[in-house]
Amino acid sequence: MKNALGQGPLASGQSFRRRGTVLAGLAAVGAKRGDPEQVVTYGSQAVELARTSASGYVARRLRDPYDEFGTLRRDRRVAELGAEIVALSTPSREG
Repeated sequence: MKNALGQGPLASGQSFRRRGTVLAGLAAVGAKRGDPEQVVTYGSQAVELARTSASGYVARRLRDPYDEFGTLRRDRRVAELGAEIVALSTPSREG
């Protein structure tokens, strides 16, 4: 999974969706392992990618690790990441 990230930003035709899926997956693995560093590292990158690309798909993929946070939410960084994920998932009322 990490090999897909080492290709550089969207190298070799890699899509935002694929990169976001890999990042969200790595964050989910971190959540299941109880590793706040991994959650924050990859989750933050996925949030930034979702913002940059305006990808609703990546935002939805971030719900998987978010649902796995459990007691990791006690960590301030994980709690802040959770708030960012929720904000991404909330439909905008601009129009």
